[in-house]
This record gives sequence, structure tokens and C-alpha cells, in this order.
Amino acid sequence: MSAGHERATRAAVALLRAGGSAVDAAIGADAVMGVVEPTGTGVGGDLMAVVATGDEVAVLNGSGCSGRRTDPESVPDNGHGFVPSVGGAAVTVPGAVAGWEDLHRRFGRLPWPSVFDPAIEAAAEGAEVGATGSRLWTMSRNRLDAAGDALYFPHGTAPAAGEHWRNPALAAVLAQIAADGPEALYRGPLAQAIAGAATAAGGSVGTDDLAAHRSEWVEPLRAGLAGIELVTEGRPHHREGRNRPRRVEPATIELVTVPPPCQGAVVALAAQYVNDQGLLGETENGAGSAAAMVEALDRAFAVALDCVADPAAAPVPGYDEMRARLSSAPTHGPMPLGPGTVFTVVFTPEQAVVLTSSVCDRFGSGVTVATGGFVLQSRGRGFTTDLSHPNSVAPGKRPYHTIVPTLVLEQGRPLLGMGVVGGIMQPQGQLQILHRVLGGADLVTAVEAGRFRLIGDGQVTTEAALEPAWRAAIGQAGYKLVDTADVIGGFGGAQAALNTGDTLTAAADPRRDGTSTVIALPD
Repeated sequence: MSAGHERATRAAVALLRAGGSAVDAAIGADAVMGVVEPTGTGVGGDLMAVVATGDEVAVLNGSGCSGRRTDPESVPDNGHGFVPSVGGAAVTVPGAVAGWEDLHRRFGRLPWPSVFDPAIEAAAEGAEVGATGSRLWTMSRNRLDAAGDALYFPHGTAPAAGEHWRNPALAAVLAQIAADGPEALYRGPLAQAIAGAATAAGGSVGTDDLAAHRSEWVEPLRAGLAGIELVTEGRPHHREGRNRPRRVEPATIELVTVPPPCQGAVVALAAQYVNDQGLLGETENGAGSAAAMVEALDRAFAVALDCVADPAAAPVPGYDEMRARLSSAPTHGPMPLGPGTVFTVVFTPEQAVVLTSSVCDRFGSGVTVATGGFVLQSRGRGFTTDLSHPNSVAPGKRPYHTIVPTLVLEQGRPLLGMGVVGGIMQPQGQLQILHRVLGGADLVTAVEAGRFRLIGDGQVTTEAALEPAWRAAIGQAGYKLVDTADVIGGFGGAQAALNTGDTLTAAADPRRDGTSTVIALPD
């Protein structure tokens, strides 16, 4: 398993050892993440998950809608054609808590209240803030309203790395959720406080929107990677006998993620585009693969920006049609905006789950529910203000969503579960990790290797650790290589697990505060 903070990983381990399922462990870890990394997630945010059990793959869209009283004509523009990320206009109904219950009802094993014990303890007694978490906390202060500033900067500064952070108000909310279920958030005094904070900040989410919220079990978006099979030679994950891909028919590798309005289509489209050229996992021509991945992502983002929207509110082409558009899609175009996220990946013999949650931007919209000790997400900033676009801001609608949990299957069996935080970096980081794993890299190497990031308008920035041949090939493909002063996390932070059938490994990205572990479960 792998989670975004050591405290969250420990919570997952404790729940597994108590007899919990992978989903129990993932929910418990996610609740802890909302305590220790409030810049990225919390009960005021959304959730999406991919779960595999036996022959079944289930996908949950736990995102919320805009308020039903939203007036599109009066929603402000951020100057780039989207809804501003700070303030009430960005607030949508938080879906994470309802998503927890839907997952637990279907796949949980432990009693609901016990899943939240680790998070309640962390919030009430305090938990150490990570080094990256502390820096993100400091950087994001200017997004918060006065109540948020008082909550998260009570002494005028962010908690230092290693300092214990307590949030008694959030502990009380989590205890209420543990006792009463999601009703604690979506009805009653807390719902009134959420609606009051949103409307006071200029938003439109009301108590009726909260009461009406429901998650959705949706059809998985599946992308077969034709002709690839991961073959284990010797001991997996050793340089003397690494996993080598070979080309076979029919496809045995399948990528599974969340369909629109999630941007999961981007990683699926890009992976298939590179695979169609015979370059996905190809190590003999690694530099050529790098250039192909950048181009594939560029085209895939163009398709997504053009048509990914809430299918319940606007016509959205099917995945096959999106794929048909890919070869003629423009390159060197703009990119979606890039907020933040947290991921938890847990594999057990019975279940594999990749769970993603997020308040969108760091500290979300900056709108704070002071009595609850949390901020409300800024997911509404995913809407365009172009009212002729399928993803235009509108009442009761889900926006273009950046969080992308991804599970890769080999012959129907969970092989690789992964997530990469960082908005538009999510599909980019996932594709690069997948390419390296299929090319024979062990999981830790694949996660820690240098990355590129397409930032839009034909520009690509790279980490110093990226292979020079990759960087040169990207430049030769017509992309402008630029150095940026991007904020921490600009190249993402991954959580991943790999099960070759013989060996289970997990990895947490050193770019962030996460940890990973593999444990033996009792029979």
C-alpha cells in the first residue's frame, strides 16, 4: 500500500491488521490525509475510486455538482475563460464523505465507525506535518478567507515540518460522521454551516443541494493496450532479471480509469496513441518514446478540453469517438488549469483500490467552514465561462474534473495501481510511470525517475534527473524546453503498487511526504 503521509499509511496498516478490506484501509487513510494535508484534501472535497475484486471492476464518481441556483450569466471569469478558483463561485457540493459510505457499503468489512478512529485521533491529539506539506501550507496562505487564516495560521505561521497539528473542530466532525454517517455533513447544522459559508462568499450551494447529493457508480473507461504482455524473467524487479514487455495478440494489458467528466480519458488516449506506434514500454528507443508521449498528451488534452464535460448535462462523445479525433487533434495548444490532489493505493489478495480525493486547489476555494475545521473545494473552477461550450458553468452540473485514479490490469488481474498528484500532471506522470514499468523498470525506479511536464502552448519543462536523450528528443520534436520556477509538486507526487503475481511492491514518491509498505496479512 502507498499513501501520501506516514500517518495515513500507518492507519491503513492498522485497519488491514484489524481485519479490514483494502477499501476500509483506503478510506481510513484518506480521512487521515484530510487532517495532515488540508491543503490537498478533506471532507470539503471530492473523491473518485477504482476498485477491482475478482473479475469485477467498479468505478465510483464521488464528485459534487454546482448549486442549482447558479446563474451562469453572473459567474465571474478569471481572465482565462474559467471560473475563478478563490471564493464562493468555485464551490461545488463536496462529495468525499458520501463517496466513503458508498465504497464502504459495497466493499467494506469493518464497522463504519472504526474506519475513522485513526483520523479522529490524529485530529484530536495532533499529527506531524510533513516537510512538503509545511511548504505547501505556507505558500497557500493568501488563498484563505479570514476564518481560514485563523484556523490554519493560529500563530501567524504554518506548522513547521515535524510539528504536531491539532484540529479539534475537524475531530468533532469526523466523530459525528463516524456516528451518524454522511447525514452529518449533508443535513442538519453542518450542512447549514457549509451553505452559509458558500453563499456568504458569493456562491450558490445551498442546503437543498447538499441534501440531494449522490455519488455515481459509473461504467469504467477501459483502454486495451493491444499487443503488450508483461513477461517476468527471473526474479522481478532486479536489474539482472527485470520485467520485459513483448508484443502479442490479443491485448493482455488494459488501463481502467474514470470516464468524463474526469480527465481519465487523457491518460487512456495518450497511452493508446503511444502504444499504437509500438513505443509504449519500448526501451530500445527511449528518446523516441519520450517525444511520442509528449505529442500524445498534447493531443489528448486538446480533445479533452474540447469535449470532456458532465454527460448528464451535455452531449459528450464516447471514448471511441475521442480516440478517432486524436490523430487530427491540434498540438501546441493551451492546457487545463492544474490544482492538487492526494492518492491512496491499497492492494490485498481480495481487492485492489486506487482512491483519489481533493479540495482542488491548495486550501480549495479558501472558503472556510470554521465550526467544522475544514475548507470547501474549488472544483467549480473547472467550468469554462464560455456558455456555448459543453463544459460551461451551469446549475446542478459537475465540472471537468482533474483527479484520475488508474488501475492497470494484466489478463484481468490487477497489475499496477497508481496516482500522481498535481492537476494536469496526473495523466502525464501516470503515462511516464506506466511506460517505465512496461519497459522493465522496478516500481521504485519508475516512480522516482525524472519527469517531463507539458505546460501548454508547445512548452515542456523537465526535471534535472530526466535522461538527457529524452530532453533532446522532446526538443527535436518541436517543443520548446523551458525552465520554470514552478511551485513544489509541479512534477507530481506518485503513490503506486505493482503486483506481478510473484511479487507485490509499493512505492511512494520522494517528491512528497508519502510512505509505502508491504505487509503480511493473517490467514
